[in-house]
Amino acid sequence: MKIKLSLLLVFVLILSVFSVVSAEVQIAQQIKIGRIQDSYDLDPATTTNNANLWMFSLIVEGLVKGSNDGTSIEPALAESWDISEDGLVYTFHLKPGVKFSDGTPVTGEDWVWSILRARDTEGEFTFTAEVIEDVTAPDDNTLIIKLKEPWALFMADLAMFNLTVQKKSYFEEIGQEAYTKRPIGTGPYMIKEWEMGEYILFAKNPYYHIASLPKTEEIKFIAVPDDNTRLLQLEAGQLDIATDVPFNKLQEIDSNPKLTAMGMPSAYTYYLFFNHTRKPYDSQKVRLALDYGTDKQALVNFILFGKGEVATSFRPKSSLFYNASLKDRGYDVEKAKALLAEAGYPNGFETDFIVRSGNSVYQQVAVLLKEQWSKMGVNMNVVALESGLGFQKYRALDYDVLVGPFSDDMPDPSQQCEYYFIPENAKCASTAWAVPERAIELTQQGKREMDMAKREQIYLELQQIYYDEVPMMPLFHLPYAVAMSNDIEGFAQNPLGSYRFEELVKNIK
Repeated sequence: MKIKLSLLLVFVLILSVFSVVSAEVQIAQQIKIGRIQDSYDLDPATTTNNANLWMFSLIVEGLVKGSNDGTSIEPALAESWDISEDGLVYTFHLKPGVKFSDGTPVTGEDWVWSILRARDTEGEFTFTAEVIEDVTAPDDNTLIIKLKEPWALFMADLAMFNLTVQKKSYFEEIGQEAYTKRPIGTGPYMIKEWEMGEYILFAKNPYYHIASLPKTEEIKFIAVPDDNTRLLQLEAGQLDIATDVPFNKLQEIDSNPKLTAMGMPSAYTYYLFFNHTRKPYDSQKVRLALDYGTDKQALVNFILFGKGEVATSFRPKSSLFYNASLKDRGYDVEKAKALLAEAGYPNGFETDFIVRSGNSVYQQVAVLLKEQWSKMGVNMNVVALESGLGFQKYRALDYDVLVGPFSDDMPDPSQQCEYYFIPENAKCASTAWAVPERAIELTQQGKREMDMAKREQIYLELQQIYYDEVPMMPLFHLPYAVAMSNDIEGFAQNPLGSYRFEELVKNIK
């Protein structure tokens, strides 16, 4: 009898183990993610805009990458590296056996071509490779990069999406235009289908160099521009994850027993963009008046429900060399009126305010600013445009003022300073600001200064210049607001925006 009971116990234990193993493998084949807009250019050397940039961590990889907390650099396809004493030669020892998502091996020639293309292709992020003098590959497991001069942020530059390895022969076969829609890399996923303006379907890379990853077969990013529609689809189970969730909905969503909502740490800041080619935004006094005439704390309270904070610097508060001495000027309508009068607008002025439709944050900013600015005599006409058209007008400098976000892509202030202070880089964030020579000089110094204490003083001063000139108005810092099914595990987005979905799964009950 004891023997029979023992055998029965063993049998039950075996069944229990089998059940656990079975539960572990019961995950969905596809996860659907709703977002505000679709991507439009996934060529790492030519693209911009977060709708594109945040996709790159799925499909391409570089020598190094930003850490999950966005504060440091970690190895990626380079297992280790050596730096010469003069700081000019970097020798990278590459992970062996890495393949592209089509199954072909990554060669030294692919690495050399990819890095030089990032340097030589005109684009908004070409500056990340400007210091590179030469690239050679003695063999397929070694890459040597020679710099023109010592570069303080070179390892941070190498973590950027445009300095990832891609397949040379494939690019030459399909050409530049086609490549923007179907790049090939070594990342955990590859593009399977792309219906422009509607969705991108990513499939698991069968040749990914980490054998157990990624865990989910397919991830589908679906463009759902309207916030309410996106949340209704999440609640109905048509989406598994929704990004860019309105902050006034977070608590309501989180109270749903089937859903989880959260604010994730970010390097995200919202700004007012002023078009300096149009009056009155070419006047520093007008921009300063608008700063005094904007109650930013009211925006944080009403729009973010206290989950963000007022921005004083153009830099994220958690970033390297943040200038904590800058304080909010405060809401002072009389001061604003006086500055407008000094600038030649004693009766205020009329302006168009472009809002990309469907985004509740944009819409709420417009509603509050229209009321606040009217008190100093500024009559705002709110113009709602489809998201893609609104972005096109921004890039073409075809606007008066608009609201929009910016997020760092590397854990160093140099990237944003390049974008905001160097005129040829996107016309200084598409504002056409006439940058003071001192700011341009400091931006260039910051890339070359190897002494960290001196670098800090450079970036503190740059933030002070921006604060004084108000070329754009920082409004508030905010987290990434995300909602998802309780069945989702492993959702990761670092503060710089990159999705890390190697461990992402949806459990099937």
